[in-house]
Amino acid sequence: MALEYSFTLDGVEHGVSIAARQPELVLTVDGRAHQVAESGALNEECALLTVDGRRYQVWRTWEGNRIHLRIGNRSFSVGYEDAITAAQHHAGGDDTLRADMPGVVVAVNASAGAHVAAGDVLIVIESMKMQINIVAPREGTVETVHVAVNQTFDKGAQLISLHAEA
Repeated sequence: MALEYSFTLDGVEHGVSIAARQPELVLTVDGRAHQVAESGALNEECALLTVDGRRYQVWRTWEGNRIHLRIGNRSFSVGYEDAITAAQHHAGGDDTLRADMPGVVVAVNASAGAHVAAGDVLIVIESMKMQINIVAPREGTVETVHVAVNQTFDKGAQLISLHAEA
């Protein structure tokens, strides 16, 4: 099963999937397959990538839900949505944040009635040996916290419900 992502570049949404990881990374972008290999890194901000046999220096930096890239003489600013947030949007919108995978609650940073801003970390979960921040997708009020610290949950479980503010 391929991992699927979407990103926005110059106002146009594109679909990307990881078709293979071994022996080489194969990405499918808008239905077209590309072989990608990291050839090393100059530093934390610059990677050397080989795409379909052609080598590129890729400078990158993250800012919120955007990644800024410089490849050769061209610069790009790509909007993206992480897998957890994307799953929340597809699993019932922004009102109820659901788990994309099973895990355990590490921290709860919000309580019912609390006002939250977009990007506020509401809870921290651990899944597949990774800690993941679940953030408010928009401004609103926490309606219900469905989980507690150290509680385990299954994929699709309700984590937090928000109420839109007028």
